Amino acid sequence: MTTRTRFTRRGALGLGGMALAGAGLAACGGNTGGLTDPGGGGGGLSQWYHQYGEEGTQDAAKRYAADYGEATVTVNWVTGDYAARLSTALLSGGGVDVFENNAIAVDQADQGRYVDLTDIMEPVKDQFNEASLGPVTIDGRIWGIPMILDPQHFYYRRSLFEKAGIAPPETFDDLVAAATELTTPDQKGLFLGNNFDACTWPMVWAAGGSPLNEAKDAVAYNTPGYAQGLAAIQRMIKDDVLLTGAPSDWADPAAFASGLAAITWGGCWALPALEDALDDIGVFPHPAVGPEGRQVAFMGGWNEQVAGNSENIEAAIAYAKWLWIDQTEHQTDWALSYGFHIPPITAVAEQAEALKEGNGLEIATMAAEMGVTGPPEYTGDVGTPRDDAISNILKNGADPAEELAKAEEASNRALGA
Repeated sequence: MTTRTRFTRRGALGLGGMALAGAGLAACGGNTGGLTDPGGGGGGLSQWYHQYGEEGTQDAAKRYAADYGEATVTVNWVTGDYAARLSTALLSGGGVDVFENNAIAVDQADQGRYVDLTDIMEPVKDQFNEASLGPVTIDGRIWGIPMILDPQHFYYRRSLFEKAGIAPPETFDDLVAAATELTTPDQKGLFLGNNFDACTWPMVWAAGGSPLNEAKDAVAYNTPGYAQGLAAIQRMIKDDVLLTGAPSDWADPAAFASGLAAITWGGCWALPALEDALDDIGVFPHPAVGPEGRQVAFMGGWNEQVAGNSENIEAAIAYAKWLWIDQTEHQTDWALSYGFHIPPITAVAEQAEALKEGNGLEIATMAAEMGVTGPPEYTGDVGTPRDDAISNILKNGADPAEELAKAEEASNRALGA
């Protein structure tokens, strides 16, 4: 197995719509105008992937399809705006049977654009990372098979921590103190993205809240700890502790690899590139925020689904099950041979050599023990008030408690609460 160390957008785009605001699937694009091979129909299966940037992924996808002996599977490598093309195909019946998706939508499930996969997932769901099932589950029904997980967490320079006598932070106060102490004229203590907001979505859970309450009829992100955490980021901005104006944003490890900060928020996809560039990389989860907080690792990912308008639904379900539930060697290869991601099936992750030691083991352990993911019911309309509040708090210095209270009211109106 060869692990590529070059950073690509595969991991950055495997985060779901909430995790990377504004980084839509068009960033994966190309200029060939759509499908590389329309395929589908005629008794065969058409399987859609967005255009990954990692070398070897397209060949791997085709190899898996060729290994399947029960049907002819055509791999369609979709360039351009994958989300838009997929939405159109699912509505019009545009030659798609099996497809990957990173943002399952409640309305599309209600409209029958997806096939309910509960029957094949229910017997094996306990084998999957528990958090991986959240984004594919609506009202107890499972609409997708998790393919890869992309935990997000903090990276830090071990040598700098050891020299300063600092332990990896377990609370957000610890993080602020470490970032402040490690700020020098030549290096900032912490990189939270050029808009300072990279960790503010995972902070919802770390501060003791969640996107929605258990009944999913109201938002639950407005906690005292969340306001405290955002106020702490405001203080770090004021104290000039945070890196800003970096040549690339947090999802790209370049700024951290070049020594611009001692700590950075990042994703698991960046690990190979960082370990290739630096010899003292460590990782730790998002620290607990406030008295009700907990350490968490936010996880994005990609999921396999079956199109509701497929003419080959039973065959498509059988292929999706074969590839992403039964074929453990393919799952390990897909997650770890062309980049760095976590296989969602727990036993598969535990057997992967790259996840048995060092930072790989640390990240896999965080994913298994602290992983959190957002629910499909937390839609863009529900989330926009929170996003706007975060922007006003961090860009304009608005009062966190007041902004979150207003956002909560607006989110609940959008939810119909």
